[in-house]
Amino acid sequence: MKKIIITLLFGVLLSTSCSDEELRNNGSNVKEGKPALVSLKMDMATMGSGKTRAMSPDKEKKIESLRVMIFNNQGDILTNRKYTGDLGTSLDVETFSGSNCKICVVANVADGLDSRLEAIYTYPELEDATVAALELGFGLDDNPLMMTGYAEDVNIQDGENVLPDAIELKFLAAKVTLKVRVNTPEDQEVTVLGWDVVDAPTSSYLFPATGDVNPDPEINNDAKYWLTTGEDNPFDEIDMENKSVTQELYLFENRRGGRVDRALPVEEAQYPEMAFDDEDDKGKAWFKPKRATAILISAMHKFGSETKQVSAYIYLGEDNHSNYDIVRGNHYTFNVTVNGLNDIDVDSNVEYYVGDFRVDHGDNLDMDCHPDFRPMRIHASEGVATMEIVDADGRTYDEDGFEATWLKISPLNLMFHQVKQEAPHDEWQQQTGEPGSFVRAKYIPHKSVRAALADKGGWNTIPEGQEDDDAMTYADATYRMCYKITDIPFSGVTVTNNTLYVYADDFFKNGDDPDGTRSATIRFSFYKGGNGSRPEVKDYIVTQTGYLDLFPKGDQTAAMINTYPVIFNETALRIVGKRTFVFERIEEAALALNPGIDPSLQRTTTMQWGYSGTVVYDGPSGHKTEHGQLMTAHTVYTDVEVNWEGINSRLPRNFGKTYREMYGNGKTGGTGPIPNYTKPTVAPYFYPDPAENIYHPIYKSSASRYCHEKNRDMNGDGIIDESEANWFMPTHNDLKNQNVRYPDNNQVYSTSSEEQTRPEQLIYRVLLKEGGSSAGGPVHGTKTDLLRVRCIREHKVWAY
Repeated sequence: MKKIIITLLFGVLLSTSCSDEELRNNGSNVKEGKPALVSLKMDMATMGSGKTRAMSPDKEKKIESLRVMIFNNQGDILTNRKYTGDLGTSLDVETFSGSNCKICVVANVADGLDSRLEAIYTYPELEDATVAALELGFGLDDNPLMMTGYAEDVNIQDGENVLPDAIELKFLAAKVTLKVRVNTPEDQEVTVLGWDVVDAPTSSYLFPATGDVNPDPEINNDAKYWLTTGEDNPFDEIDMENKSVTQELYLFENRRGGRVDRALPVEEAQYPEMAFDDEDDKGKAWFKPKRATAILISAMHKFGSETKQVSAYIYLGEDNHSNYDIVRGNHYTFNVTVNGLNDIDVDSNVEYYVGDFRVDHGDNLDMDCHPDFRPMRIHASEGVATMEIVDADGRTYDEDGFEATWLKISPLNLMFHQVKQEAPHDEWQQQTGEPGSFVRAKYIPHKSVRAALADKGGWNTIPEGQEDDDAMTYADATYRMCYKITDIPFSGVTVTNNTLYVYADDFFKNGDDPDGTRSATIRFSFYKGGNGSRPEVKDYIVTQTGYLDLFPKGDQTAAMINTYPVIFNETALRIVGKRTFVFERIEEAALALNPGIDPSLQRTTTMQWGYSGTVVYDGPSGHKTEHGQLMTAHTVYTDVEVNWEGINSRLPRNFGKTYREMYGNGKTGGTGPIPNYTKPTVAPYFYPDPAENIYHPIYKSSASRYCHEKNRDMNGDGIIDESEANWFMPTHNDLKNQNVRYPDNNQVYSTSSEEQTRPEQLIYRVLLKEGGSSAGGPVHGTKTDLLRVRCIREHKVWAY
């Protein structure tokens, strides 16, 4: 059969031609397999004006890629092809003629989904295709929104054809605009803290279907089908003069129907004439069906000497009182006016309790096996707070048997590089680099760590009388690690916030073993006005889970039988031994860990290798593909040494004082090195603006350096040296040779291995396929490709 050409026209509707009836009704006259030309027209989707996190209308409907799929009347694929670049106003698509065909178009398809669409061969497969919320940027990145459109019963004749009707593209998501205006009397103060999404669907069918992917919660209410992020996201648009905030976001469709009848609440919670069939917005929360989607607004309400925490639920839908349907391609606007604590116009459900402070954090408090951290932010008005660690049995640091010594707290963020200052203002900064470059902080380790590292030293001089850092005041703990920090200040009648950081040590245990998880409590106590003996107390449980072991259980013999990574000597001969390694559990670059920083600046799943045009390591190819510690060190430092004698011969050493250029992940403004920072910063920590072109060890890092920063500078000198650099980026052979079991299937991962023939431009990458096995054979990628990263640590080494 010969292929025909279909021309797609964008953005215009042409008048119908004399071939209209032939395209729709004369299927019996179609000659199969003859060359033809069909002109398709596309009617662009629109959602109206965009603000803040949501895109502008031009960006929303911009088409950067198209996948066109054409099926014959048996549902078999005729054409499945992707087009990228500047598509202009027309597109020629090769296909085969046929009667009653289906033409399906997906615009701006996400990479992970696109690989699945490429493998589709029948129309039923496409009908069942779903997309997860995690696969889409939803306005949090620079990618335009995904759109879909289709035409059915199309007869593709031989010769020229014109489709009479435009293919209407619809957005896969719905857009929600939420506007909150504070209109309280002068004697009341409302501080809007942030917003959260409650019960948003985690996935959607790619093309419109009669039902949603998420099941009827009356039948299956499993939480995995819905998302509640559990975080206070800052509002993107704040109008201080008019006391209003605005947020726009995208959500998958969730069609929950109308009100569900239930007994009325207790009398004091009712409004006058409250009834199931009324059209009062105050009843929308009470009569909601299960898993209806809402936006949760968090705020503090201060009236006189009393402060109350407010959580207002704005239930979405086609109206403000009785409908809970969110439909793809629609734009919903909700105007919320806060007149007082119990007087909020529009569809809200208000929950509150008396309390003068609030604590929030990022996506979770579940830490990974490597040295990890979690920021926790305190909101309060006038008073002081205390933050302390309580072990799993309820003991504090000053009680016998206290076991949570693996945790510390500090006002210092070790996972945010500072801007290098001129001397003497760089006393608490890593002693390398020039002013304006990005460096790690220096600090004084806890006394237990100082005792263990007494022979090594490296920390700054301890102020006289402050040797005991189990418990310290906030003012004294600026560069310290403690079990308890007191006198955290909050001044004035306006609610302010202060962020502190919880740090966990390396947890070198198998996370799947019975003792593979440990936990403790972070306790916050708030003393209103700064005094009193009965504080308000809040407890938060933090956990840490051990490593992910991908090797089969067994002893040395079992490991030696399998093809595991080997160790090369100086001349790259496999004569030294074999080893096993373990994986981290969480790709933390995909999390939003820092409250108060826009999650869109934090969440990323990919990063570049960096150093395009540079050969990072010019040693034997065996070193590049086998020795991850060596390659990781070389991508960060220029002063790496190696002693090639003995079982640990290939390990890098004596590095840490001379650095290579820093590279980011695409959110830093390009693929080149990150320039010095020139904007003002503030003591004592000199943090740069997170939205600027900066280096950040999690969110704006290159691949190998991201893994290197999983380690912690234990002695506080600002350097991660050979004794501290346990975690590293896996090599090509580390990933290629394993039966990988962790759940990130069908994703391409970067390795620390430069490609041998063109090491200045290419690296090895590995596709981890569904079913758990990695792709056999090398796959090359450029050093600027944005790829996934998962870090490892060496577990066991055997000589032979």
